[in-house]
Amino acid sequence: MGMHSDKTTAEKLAEKNGIVFYRINSDKFKTSRADVFFVDNLSKERASGNAILPLMMKRGCKSYPTVKELESKLEELYGADINAGVSKKGELQFIGFHMSHISDRYTNGERLFEQCSDLLMCMFENPLIEEDGFKESLFRQERDNMVDYIRSKVNDKIRFSLTRCIEEMCVDEPFSIPEDGTEEDVLLLNPKNTLAIYQEMVKTYPAYVYISGEVDDKSIQRFIDSFMASVDRQKIKKINQTNVYKEVKEVRRIDEPMDVSQGKLCMGFRTFVEPTSDEYYPLVVYNGILGGDPHSKLFRNVREKASLAYYAQSVLEKYKGLMLIMSGIEAENRSKAEDIILEQVEAMKKGDIEKEDIEAALKSLETGMKTMQDNQGAIVDFFLSQHLTESGEDFNSMTEKLRAVTLDDIVRVAQKVQLDTIYFLKPDGSRSKEEVV
Repeated sequence: MGMHSDKTTAEKLAEKNGIVFYRINSDKFKTSRADVFFVDNLSKERASGNAILPLMMKRGCKSYPTVKELESKLEELYGADINAGVSKKGELQFIGFHMSHISDRYTNGERLFEQCSDLLMCMFENPLIEEDGFKESLFRQERDNMVDYIRSKVNDKIRFSLTRCIEEMCVDEPFSIPEDGTEEDVLLLNPKNTLAIYQEMVKTYPAYVYISGEVDDKSIQRFIDSFMASVDRQKIKKINQTNVYKEVKEVRRIDEPMDVSQGKLCMGFRTFVEPTSDEYYPLVVYNGILGGDPHSKLFRNVREKASLAYYAQSVLEKYKGLMLIMSGIEAENRSKAEDIILEQVEAMKKGDIEKEDIEAALKSLETGMKTMQDNQGAIVDFFLSQHLTESGEDFNSMTEKLRAVTLDDIVRVAQKVQLDTIYFLKPDGSRSKEEVV
């Protein structure tokens, strides 16, 4: 087993036909896994089609055409797991497939990685098709599930208000498109046009592949050689850069009444900081001090001192260069809450920041990076992010870069940040005060 090293790194193994393979080195895990991400530009015409593909493909394949057969195969592989779904980073949509199983050294010499990756390949190369489309009965189920899921998003009001703020703020930019598209776009899908998108994905979308856990070199080489071997990948799609520069002519205000008991305020800012720039690290520290954790200015001033909010925090949207401040408030406290939030943003611009503020933010960021390294999926996501921005950082070097951030760096970033949109999800008055729990 060699010595336990604390350094988690990603090593590039190979590149072929627009697919890059990486091995993640960490000896913390008893699980081996492969993560595959196909990438497309986020667009209204394709978002829902891309999003239904992983749902269809994880339902089975030519060799295991029913749920029952697929489940008993996974059971036979010591309870292996195959999962899939979509996400977005900036104006790119990622179709992710994740396969995991217990490490081969617990299986009396059975080569699980090879069997599991064969199953994954079967799903990629031979999904369940009839005539010239996906299998109709499955397709209808998955399309209904997707519509239900999109409709259910309104139930999580914090997330919903964040999404709505982004949709309004980036209304004429691809970033406003939800990662699984919209209900009306899902309803335009049928087994045939979805299969066409599948063909496009396997033939043309660039892909990132990560192998983590203990997998021997021979199995890895076999995986790389056989990966999409039956598919003709000639014209690899070009992926667009996400634009972070957009002039703010005036602050937009959107009020949306809804049957809610508590108002949700979401303020969208443009940071004008590219994820690849040196200013990204000061921006991360800036966000931590302003609203990233319980020591932050927003938490202390809006929630604790003024008791105006149930929660108040800020989040960065790294790839699009946005910062969003979210807060849950009573409707009558709205303008007071807005003022105090903007006061905190101003204080940052003036450099009204204590040494302790910087230290607390760094400590919290470092804890976050340690926790991340205890989770295989989080490690993969971290490196995918580094590879997208071509930053070449690992956990150690990123921690160093954050530690090197000075007060001047933070103030310089603070002065670039501009308010763009204020979105308020407000109670429509249909609930009486007594109902509020």
